[in-house]
Amino acid sequence: MSFATDLKDELCRDIPEDPNALHALIYGFLLFSHKFSAEEISFSVVHEPTARLFAEAVAVHCGVPVKIVFHERARGTLYKASIEKSSGRKKIMDIFYHSPNEPHLRINRANIESEEYVPYFLRGAYLVCGSLTDPEKDYHCEFGVSYMNLCRDLSTLIGEVLAQPKSTVRRGSYVVYYKESENIEDLLTYIGAMMSSLELMNIKIVKDIKNRVNRRMNCDNANLDKTLNASLQQIEDIKYIFECGGEAELSDELREFAEIRLENPEMSLRELGESVEPPLSRSGVNHRLKRLGEIAANLRNENKG
Repeated sequence: MSFATDLKDELCRDIPEDPNALHALIYGFLLFSHKFSAEEISFSVVHEPTARLFAEAVAVHCGVPVKIVFHERARGTLYKASIEKSSGRKKIMDIFYHSPNEPHLRINRANIESEEYVPYFLRGAYLVCGSLTDPEKDYHCEFGVSYMNLCRDLSTLIGEVLAQPKSTVRRGSYVVYYKESENIEDLLTYIGAMMSSLELMNIKIVKDIKNRVNRRMNCDNANLDKTLNASLQQIEDIKYIFECGGEAELSDELREFAEIRLENPEMSLRELGESVEPPLSRSGVNHRLKRLGEIAANLRNENKG
């Protein structure tokens, strides 16, 4: 089961007992269906409980039968819910205050008694036209709407109760969407998917921890590579000094230090400092290594001449 499927399962778990809540839920279904007119009321989804919830809710609230048929496809079963009888469609249009010949669909606020019923309306809308990307991969939640003005109405309504969503047009469809995980969590909680919202939070926490661990590991590896490269250069410089007879330019302390570094290429700067008497600070170690590098560079320049 995917996260998106689990989310819709949670949203379909219960039918509201409050008639006003049920009215708003069904209205969300109807208004964002593929077809909502006197000629046809229908939508198709891959999530069977969505179609079943719509059918049961309409039967309870409107007394109108809904037919559900399914079509097997290579990508999975598609379920189509429709109101076949013209008398049933007319009754639905009357109940939800829509005329048979509306040129543009808009949200009729008369179907949402008060703000407390907006979550049910958005739940119905999400079930029929909403989608959510796998949060393990990305954060993206959207409503795909067929009509421009209806899309604007939806965006305005959501913005009145939650963070203002963004809108775009994609392949002839109008889209209202969130890409911020916090906004998606708030939306899921608002429309009644508390468990899915909590799961999204958990996924985000785990992803953040993994990202921090990876950044730390990358940083540690980069530091290790830097230290290793520096150590190799130091060893190369010291070898060059001894091979060219340059040890005469070294003080006793610097010669001893060079021999320790040559014999212990894996030592850290702290360990190098602790290996001599008296012990050296990190800056003292760096000073001696820098001096050895300068002597090696001078010898290379002399030998080039």
